[in-house]
Amino acid sequence: MGKLTVFGFLREQWTELPVSTADVSDQSLVVVGTNVGLGNEAAVHLAQLKPKNLLITSRNEVKCELSKTDVETRSGMTGIESWPLELSSFDSVRSFVDNFEAKRYTVNVLIANGGLSTMKYAKTPDGYETTFQVNYLSTALLSILMLPHLIKTGTPEHASRLVIVSSEAHYIANRLKGADKWSSIIETINDEAYCTSSIMKNRYHLSKLLEVMFIRELSSRLPTPTLVAVSAVNPGFCHSRLTREVDSNPFLKFSMSIFKGLLARTTEMGSRTLVHAAIEPGERERHGHYLSSCEVTEESDYTLSAEGREVSKRLWHETLKTLGDIDPRVNTIVSEHLTQDIA
Repeated sequence: MGKLTVFGFLREQWTELPVSTADVSDQSLVVVGTNVGLGNEAAVHLAQLKPKNLLITSRNEVKCELSKTDVETRSGMTGIESWPLELSSFDSVRSFVDNFEAKRYTVNVLIANGGLSTMKYAKTPDGYETTFQVNYLSTALLSILMLPHLIKTGTPEHASRLVIVSSEAHYIANRLKGADKWSSIIETINDEAYCTSSIMKNRYHLSKLLEVMFIRELSSRLPTPTLVAVSAVNPGFCHSRLTREVDSNPFLKFSMSIFKGLLARTTEMGSRTLVHAAIEPGERERHGHYLSSCEVTEESDYTLSAEGREVSKRLWHETLKTLGDIDPRVNTIVSEHLTQDIA
C-alpha cells in the first residue's frame, strides 16, 4: 500500500523529469493560478508549445496583467487570455465559468492549480475555513462546472484532461478519526472548535488528501471509456511561495531555506509534472489516479483503506450537496454526465 518513505522521497526529489513536447496546436488550455510558482512555469511551458488558445488565471486584474505579460514575454506566444479567478470566493468561480460560457470558449485541458497553505484559522466571506475552500471546495466547484466543456472536446481517441494539483503531503494527512460518528464531515472539519492548532498544522495536508479522494470519486462515476481523463498530480517539494507563512519566523525561515536548498526541486522541474499529465499520451491509463514524478503512484494507506473509502464516498455526496446549493448547475451536470450510486 502507499507510503511516504525517506528513501522514496529523496529518490523522487532528485529524479530528472521529462520535458513534454506533445503537439497542442489544436488544443485550448486553461491554467489556474499563474502569477507565480508552479502555475506560472506550467503556463510558460505550454505557451512555448503554441497551443490554439491559452487562458490563464490569477487572483485579480492587476495580477492577471502581470502574469499575461510575463508568460507572453518568456514564451514568445501572443494573444494569451488572462482572467481573474479568486478561489476564496464561490462567486468568483461562478463568474469565471459564466464568462467562459458567454464567450463560447472551448477547453481541452484544465489544470486546477490553486493552492494555499496556512496554519491560521480564518474564514472566507462564504463562511468556510480558507484552506479548505481554496484547495478543496472551490477547486471541486470549478472542476464540476467545467466538466461539460471538457467532455464536449473529448473524443474516443483523445480524452480531454482535468489535472488537479495535489501533493505527497496527503500521505501524512491526519486520519479523520471518528468521522463515522460525525453528522457531517464538511461541517465538522470547517468548524472553528474542531480546528485546533494541531489540526491547522495539518490542514494543508488534509486538503491535498481530499483532492485525491475527489479525483477517485469523480473518475469512478464517469462513463467508460471516459471522454475526460482526470488525475491528481504531485509536483514534489519545490521552490515556491507556498511556504511563505514561515517567513515571519526567522528560525523557521532559515530552517526552510536550508531544507529547500538541499532537497527542493526547481519550480520549473516541478511544473513538468503538471504539463506531462495535461498533454502527454496515455491519459486513460492515468485516469482516476494519483501521479508522482509523471507516473501512476499508489495513494496513501488511509486513502486505500476501508475507512478511507467510506470517508471518501461520504465526502463526495456531502460535497455535491454543498456545491449544488451554491450553484444549481452542479446538480444538472451530475445527473447528466455522471453515473449514480446504487443504494
